[in-house]
Formats: sequence, structure tokens, C-alpha cells
Amino acid sequence: MLPAPNKSIAKFSGSLEGLKLGSHEEAKESLSAANLLLRGTQLRNTSWLFGVVVYTGPQTRMAMNSREIPSKLANLERVVNRGMLVVLGAQFALALLSSILLVANEPRFNSYWYLFPPGTVTEEAIIVQIVMNWFKFFILYSNLMPISLYAAMEMCNFAQAYFVKSDLAMYDEEQDCPASVRSTNLCHELGQIAYIFSDKTGTLTQNVMELKRVAIAGEVFGQVTEQRGFTDCEAVNRWRQDPYGQRNVDAFCEVLSVAHTVMIATDAKGVRKFEAESPDEGALVDGARQLGWSFTDRSMDSLTVEVAGAPRSYKILGVNAFNSKRKRMSTLVQGPDGVPWLLVKGADNVMIERAGQVPGWVHQYLTEFSKNGLRTLVLGRRRLDPTEMYQWVKEYEAAQCSLDDRDGKLEAVAERVELGLELLGVTGIEDKLQVGVPDTIERLREAGIQLWVLTGDKLETARNIGFSTNLLADSMDIAVLTGEEEDLADSLQVMKKQLESSRNSGMDCAMMVTGSALEQVTNGDLTEEFFEVSQVCKVVVACRVSPLQKSQLVRMVRESTDPQPVTLAIGDGANDVPMIQEAHVGVGISGKEGRQAVNAADFAIAQFRFLERLLLVHGRWDYRRTCKVILYTFWKNAIITMLLFYYTFYSGYSGTCMFTSTVWTSFSMILFFPIIATGIFDRDVTDLQAVEYPALYETGRKGLDLNLMKMIEMLLSAFVHSFVIMTVAVISFGDLDIGATGSYYSFSFMIFTWVVLTMNYRATFITTTINWIFLAALAVSFATYLLFAVVYTNVPMIFPEVYGLLMHVFGQSTFWMGSVAVPTLAMIIDIFKAYLMLEFYPDARDLILERSVKGSLSSSSLRKGHSEIIRRDCSQTAMVERSQVLEHVLQCEQLIRLQLPRGRVAARQGEADADAQRFGHLNAGQVCGSLPAHPSRCGAPFLGLGVRDFGLRRGCVGQPAPEHRLRAADDTLLPVPAERADGLVCRHGRGLPLRAHGHLRAALLAERVAAADLL
Repeated sequence: MLPAPNKSIAKFSGSLEGLKLGSHEEAKESLSAANLLLRGTQLRNTSWLFGVVVYTGPQTRMAMNSREIPSKLANLERVVNRGMLVVLGAQFALALLSSILLVANEPRFNSYWYLFPPGTVTEEAIIVQIVMNWFKFFILYSNLMPISLYAAMEMCNFAQAYFVKSDLAMYDEEQDCPASVRSTNLCHELGQIAYIFSDKTGTLTQNVMELKRVAIAGEVFGQVTEQRGFTDCEAVNRWRQDPYGQRNVDAFCEVLSVAHTVMIATDAKGVRKFEAESPDEGALVDGARQLGWSFTDRSMDSLTVEVAGAPRSYKILGVNAFNSKRKRMSTLVQGPDGVPWLLVKGADNVMIERAGQVPGWVHQYLTEFSKNGLRTLVLGRRRLDPTEMYQWVKEYEAAQCSLDDRDGKLEAVAERVELGLELLGVTGIEDKLQVGVPDTIERLREAGIQLWVLTGDKLETARNIGFSTNLLADSMDIAVLTGEEEDLADSLQVMKKQLESSRNSGMDCAMMVTGSALEQVTNGDLTEEFFEVSQVCKVVVACRVSPLQKSQLVRMVRESTDPQPVTLAIGDGANDVPMIQEAHVGVGISGKEGRQAVNAADFAIAQFRFLERLLLVHGRWDYRRTCKVILYTFWKNAIITMLLFYYTFYSGYSGTCMFTSTVWTSFSMILFFPIIATGIFDRDVTDLQAVEYPALYETGRKGLDLNLMKMIEMLLSAFVHSFVIMTVAVISFGDLDIGATGSYYSFSFMIFTWVVLTMNYRATFITTTINWIFLAALAVSFATYLLFAVVYTNVPMIFPEVYGLLMHVFGQSTFWMGSVAVPTLAMIIDIFKAYLMLEFYPDARDLILERSVKGSLSSSSLRKGHSEIIRRDCSQTAMVERSQVLEHVLQCEQLIRLQLPRGRVAARQGEADADAQRFGHLNAGQVCGSLPAHPSRCGAPFLGLGVRDFGLRRGCVGQPAPEHRLRAADDTLLPVPAERADGLVCRHGRGLPLRAHGHLRAALLAERVAAADLL
């Protein structure tokens, strides 16, 4: 019996009937997801099997799930669509105005019978004429709608996605994994992120689990050190010598080594390794091995461990699997003595609820381990009598064979037996932070992005991870919402007032909230109140949250703010898929929990630290490039349309087009290349500047480069530039009596040329990076214009009316005078406007570029206080650098005090001179100064700390040499034992883990900190 075809990959229930076992009796065998081999499955640990095909073709689970990731509409695309509606309204109004003017000017042009046939303009027919003429003008002004914009944006998106994928700075060598882009239309969306929702395990951490500490029957063992694995095995073995200790340790290790679903696989080299459903399980089984209980083999209904060299077999009677709802797993086994034991492990809150008695040390060590930043689990067991065991196994097998709500029945069976547990101990598993996470979070916060960390860990663990990642700080006012409050609504109001008071006094605020509190918020219709509290905070940490709650938090932020902020969700596991798909931008980490998150995401990276470059560099570049393309395209079409509107005044409102259809269609082709080059290659700042000054990200986060004001500014600019072109044309052609000066075609071709020149100038003006690619695009544009002009005016069989027009136009002085005057006047207008904006209304980019070029801020914005944004950004960076350098200097001073007497080992003078020449040396005068530089970017002097004359050689990432040496002022080398130096030399700085090879020498590089001169 099988269920109907469905999309569920993780769930499968059925039964196989008619089997004849050894007794030749027919039996009924239950089937579950463990028996289902999906398409693409790799079968291991067996040499043969019997299989039955259950689904085929489009009914297979993989086929039913093979759908595209839900398409997401980028924020800029929504802006463009709204802009299109505005332009459509403008086109409607312009056509109506022209139609009214045509009818109103009937007395002036009533002699032109082809415009006003006799009897057509009467009082009764005026409305009809306005409507009919409206259609004529609406078609004439149809070019106001920039249909080609979508094609240009797609080309830019494709190229921008290629740059992201090709960026070696986001390539992870260890995993051989570059960045990938699955939704090319969201590249510019990366430059507008206001909220980041991040998972913790595998996203901020490495997802490499190691058992570090254990508490067994009130005794605690292990330390959180840099050394791999569990480090206190000797202490555990000494406690084992006592019968009480032996009994408790064996019971504890039995749960670790038996209650799991780990498999043993053998690779091509014959090496056996654990394959676990989660890294936690693998770490616990490996920890049991270090404590003397080695898991060695597993079959369908048995498991073998090795204890003190002797194998011990267990019969598996039932397994109650772990899921995010149960937060625990248990295994019913019979050991060699035949006694049935239920072995259980799970989250502390669910285990304590099911314990018969909770010793005080359980809470004590749960809190202590959490403060160490460790992931905690509680272990327990329960002994069953034979009658209860047989009854439970019968219910368990019946639930397994059920086709109706099998999972629910299995959970109910597990609930009935997982009660009255004897708690055996607590485990603390370390999941180390990924490289660069604290610095990345610091940069993102400086960019003004609000970070929400959503984790399944308990409150204390989440708090300590928050501090270790620079997400939380001691200077913050941290409010905690646990869900235990009597009146949650009142608590939220009090919390809001408290946090607002702290914020008004200059403190940063943060909030920590538990899953149970979020459940009350959702059920109690307190979403709006909770969101108002969260808006006061720069950081929100949610712990013990389910995948559904993660997606609900993302949806809450999206729907509770107007205008809607751009959100980003980043995670690495299947539990993160709902929030990744709910956010505007989803980023998957290609980690150790499969590729579900990557497959559901819009972008994929290998490490969290790459998010900094993805947003601050690529996101910001792509946003500014795309905004330039959009505004330029609207501006270009608006100019052409306004020229047609001006021409109606001189064509008797006849609806005659200024350009022939051939010239009309050539505009897009000729003007295509320069703006595409801008949209692909333009960079207003370098990648280093974009990272160094996170305040630059503000323009995209606030949507300052494309908004209503920018659209109005663009339309006004188009009106002015088109007016300049038409004014020069009127002056050149007098009263536009084209019969006296030249033909209609000459006039049209001149205007066409001036428009091409003006628009190519404009593309150059808005482009910051004038490189060979952009110059080549300009050359191609002008070459296309010349090629078109030559062909258009020299093929009489196709275009007889303009034959020889090119040489005729080129021979007129008015053409050349206008070709110089039109772009020059447009340039003067643009430069004057740009000067006013830079002088009186500069943004962060203007100030940073001005300072990087001139070395100081000279604009009047300094007197008006507009430079506060760059001053604040630099001061934040300098404060971090100051604290890091102080720590660096003090640690080095401590290192000196621990050394052996100076003259014990002498250095060769030649080596000292070579080191000094290569790395530089700090003497007493350099050690005392005013502002500490960041250790990785030195040049600015240290604060005067009374430190001895010393210098450290720049460190390298890698294994420490057997002996570190410190050079004193007299060039004497002081030997430093590696184990001592490794623990003392700082490893905190950006790009400065000072684990040096050879001689430690001047640690500071040769670049001054730009912020030093500002403060």
C-alpha cells in the first residue's frame, strides 16, 4: 500500500504485504522515508538489495519538486514600473495638451485645408476633434515610454552577475567554491539592503562541532581551548577508578555512543568515518570514542560499540527520530544483559520537562556552558520493565505500519514513553566562528544595516555568540523578552519606553527574544507592538525559534514598514529555506548541511565574511550603475519627446514628426553602447574605499539614487537640455522657414546629430570610470552614427529624398556651430548644477572622495555641518582601531616581561639591518604619539603608554615557528617559547593574526589611517 504521489521528500509512509519470512507465514512490513530511494540517491554500506519501483515519470518526488525558485521582483524594477505609469500619464497629458492647442489655434491655421477640412471644426465637433487628434499625438509621443530600458537592464544584470561569480575575493579555496548568482535581476538589490536576517549555526559559525565540556552526575570535565577535541580524558579516567564515577561515566557514554543515527562509511582509501544527519551527532559519537566508547558497526536492528577493547552489541527496538518540533531523539535498546533502556538526548527545556527529578547541577552547568558559547544538550535514560517494553514495541510497530497520519502516531507513541527520565549529564559542543565574522558584522552595522540573528540555541548561548561576533556590546542596553511575562503587551510598552530613553541618551539598544515569546506575540496579535520595540534597536537576537517563526519575522518586517525596506536572509540549512524565500534577497551558505539553502537562494557564497564584499562592493556598484542606466534612458526618451512637442508649435500642430522613421529607429542603436558600458563597468569608488567607508552604502539603503525627486530632477534636466537644442535650432534656422535655409530633411538631420552629441556627452558626464572600454563604446557609437549617415544619405534606391544630404549638411556653418554650441551649453548647465550640489549638499561619497583626493575637506559643507556622516564613520573606525592597538601594545609589553635576560642570544647585525630595511622598526620616538593606527595599516604613531622600545615584525597567518623571537631596542633577540608567545600575541586585527614565522618585527604597515587627521 502506497500513498498518492506528492511532493514531500522527507516523508514517506506505506507497507509491503505478502512477504514470506523463514516461517513461511505472510508478514506485513512497514515502509518509511528510510526505505525510499529517490532519483539521484547514492546507496552505500550494502552490496545488494531488492527494489520495487513505486513512482515513475512526472510522479516521482524529484520531478514534482523540480520547479523554479519563486521569482522575485527587484525594488528598482518596482520603481521603474511606477515610473512607467508616471510617464504614461505624462504622455497622456502631453497628447491632450497638443490636441487642445491644435483646436485652439484653428483661426491661425484655418487656411491650411489639409489640417482643417471645411466643416470639420464646429462647436459640436470640437470634442470629437480633440479626441481624434489625441490619438494622433499619443502615437507621436510614444517614444516617451523607454521600452528598451528592460533590455538594457537585463544586459547589465547579466554582466554584473558574471563579475560577482568571477570575483576571486569571494572564492573559498578550501571548499573550491566561488560565489554564484541564481537570480541575475537582483544584483542591484544587494545595494539597498536595510535588514539582514541571519542564521547562526553554519552561517556565523563553521558548523564544525567538537565536544569540549561535559557534566556527569555533578562533575564537570573539559576546557574550551584551541586544542582539537575533548582535552580532559585523563581526569575522566581518574574518576572512573571510583565505582560511583565508573557507573555514571558508563551510563553517560552509553547514551552518546548508542542513541544516534550515525552510519560508518569507508572512503576510497579505506578510511572509516562517521556520516551523521547533523554535525552535533557526529561530534557526540566522536566524543564518546575519546572517552572510551567507540561506535564500530550498525545494521538495521542492531548496533555495536567497543568498550575497553571488547565489543558490546545492542538490539535496537525502536528509534524516535529528532525533529524541530520534538527537539529530542530517543532509542529503545536491549544491551548484552537483556535489560531494555530508553536512551534520550535533547534540548534542555524539553528534557527537563520530562525528567522525573532535576538535580541542581543541571541548571548550573547549562548556564555555565552557555556562557562559554557552547551548544548544550541534556542526556537521560529510563529503564522499562519487559511488559511495558513489549506493549510499547507493539504500539510503535502499529504506528509505523499506519498509512493515516503515521508521523503523528509515532510522535504520540514517543510521548508516552519519554517520561520520568533520569538525567545523566550535560554536553557542551563548540561551534567555532567563521573567519572574519566579527569584522563583517561591524562593517555591516556601520553601513546602517540592521541585523537580526535567528537561532535555535538557548538564550545564554545566543547572548555569548552575540558578544563574540561584535553583534552585542557591553555598552548596549539589552532588553530580554522571554515569554514568561505576566502581561506581554504591558511588558512591550515598558520595554519600548526604556529603550527609547537609552537611545535618546546616546546608547545603542538591542533586544533578545525567545521563540515562546514570539509565539505569544503572534497568537496575541501583538505584532505591531513588537515591531515598534524592534525599531528602537540596532540588533535583534531571536533564540529557540522554529523555521516557521524565522519566516514570520521576515514577513513582519517586510509588511510593517512603509516604504517597504529591502530585506536579506542568509542561512545554510533546510531550516533556513522558508526565511530565504520570504526575504527580498536570499543568500545561501554552501556549508555542511546540504544544498537546500543554496538551491532556494538567489545568491550563494561559501563564507559569511564574503557578504561584506557582496553588499558593500558589488551591491553598491550595481545599484548605482543600474540607477544611472534607468535615469539616462528616461532622460534620453524625454528629450526626444520634448523636441517633438516643441516642433508641433512650428508645424501647425499637425502631428508631423521631426524625424523620419529611419532616423527615429536609429537612436536606440547609436546611443546603446556608451550607457551599457556605464551600466557594466562604472565605479565611483574603489572596492577598498567601499569597504573602508561603509557610510557610502547609505545612498542605496535609503534609495537616494533613484526616487521621486531624482525622477523630477531628470525630467527638469530633459526639459532644459531639449530647450537648449531647440533654441539653437531656432536661432540657426531663423523663423524655421526651412525652405529658405534648407530642406526639412536637413533640419531633421542636424537636430538628429546634435541629439547624438548631447546624449553621448551626457553619458560621459554621468560616468565616473572613463576607461578604455567606455572610450571604445563612445567610438563605436560615433562610428555607428557615421556609418548610418553615410548609408542613409547615399542609397538613392531606398532613400531617394535624402540622397547627398550628408555632404550638404556638413557644408553648412550652422551645423558645425550648433555641434559645438549644443553640447557645450548642456555641459555648462550640468557642471554648474553639480558644483552647487557638491558645495552645499554633498553626500558621503562626495566628502570621502574629496578628502581622499585633497587630503582635507574644503567645501562649505564643513561650515554647515554636512560632513558629520563621514566624521561619524571615520570616528567609529578609529575607535575600533584604537582599542585594538592598545590591546596589541599591552600584550607585546607583557610578552617582553616574560622573556629571558637580554644578552643571552645575540643577533647578527646583518639580519637585523635586513629586517629593518624590509619591515621598518619602531624606536622610542615612534612609540609615543597621539593616535594609534590600525595594526594592519600603520604609519600613524601610538599613544604614549610608557612602553619599552620594541618593534614587532609583521605576522603571517599559519603555523607558528618552533621559537618566536622579540627584538629589543639594542637589536638583541629574545627567545620566546612558541607555546607562550602563541597565547600572548594578539590575533584580533583585520588582516593581522600575529602568528609570525621567524622573527617578530614591526607589525605596522606603511599607510596612514585617513581618519587620524580628522579626529
